[in-house]
Amino acid sequence: MGGARGERKVMENIMGKLLKASLLLIISSYSLFAQCSDAGVCAIGSEHAALKHQIGMSYLFGASGKPDDIVYHLVQLEAGLQLLPASRVTLLLPWVPRISGPLGSTSGLGDLILLWNQGVWGREGEQINIQIGAKLATGSVNSGSLPQSYQPGLGTNDLLLGVTYQMDPWLFALGYQLSRGRSDNAVTRLKRGDDFLGRIGYTMPLEKFVVGLEVLAIKRLQESSILDTTGEGTDSFVDVPGSDQLQVNLLGRVELPIDQSFTVRSFVALPLRDRSVNVDGLKRSLSLSLGVLYTL
Repeated sequence: MGGARGERKVMENIMGKLLKASLLLIISSYSLFAQCSDAGVCAIGSEHAALKHQIGMSYLFGASGKPDDIVYHLVQLEAGLQLLPASRVTLLLPWVPRISGPLGSTSGLGDLILLWNQGVWGREGEQINIQIGAKLATGSVNSGSLPQSYQPGLGTNDLLLGVTYQMDPWLFALGYQLSRGRSDNAVTRLKRGDDFLGRIGYTMPLEKFVVGLEVLAIKRLQESSILDTTGEGTDSFVDVPGSDQLQVNLLGRVELPIDQSFTVRSFVALPLRDRSVNVDGLKRSLSLSLGVLYTL
């Protein structure tokens, strides 16, 4: 027993040092590429708290980098409601005060995400949950004559499916986003492919903080298509080469519990494989978040 405890203590010390070094690397890196599909599939596996009623607010800053040079400011409201001992509904509602770039600027409501999280199996230290939800096209997609990458919303109603396995302190998740329909954006009329998500995370307390590292891999399963401006017809569309891309991100999380009710949260991410095609506006050369969560 003593040997096992000693080995576990050594492993925790090693992981703590790796987490500190990785977070320092992420924060100090000059060329950050933090992006998710954030068509919505990254909501799968993003909950690490126990099933309780919660409300929160976060501010997110993002920059697309070259060649688009678009800057994003987003404020997101979050609410989680425990309905049954193993059931939880989460609502994410983003508001975009400003998206700006060389072509102009926009603002408005983003796309609403609703997610049902259902526990299906569990024992001490382990749990399996399934998720089903939707991303609803509540956001603006046609402000002026700007392309889709400037719009607060993606313009489609998508289905979200996922499964997560937690074995403290590890988390593993698989997610799928079924996207159908075409955006009403007059410039691109974007139709995205579906997304598949794989997620691995490690979370541990470190002095007064709770820190975590995650690796997210998001694969676009089909090429996206946009309006063919060279075609003669008004309904002519063309696939975007390379838009069925794979992206892999390293994400660092830091949480500071203030008391039993309030928690301050932040994250920053670094790509292991970044996006090269940005027709949907989801690429980020820098992405940072800071928020607060209140547990009822």
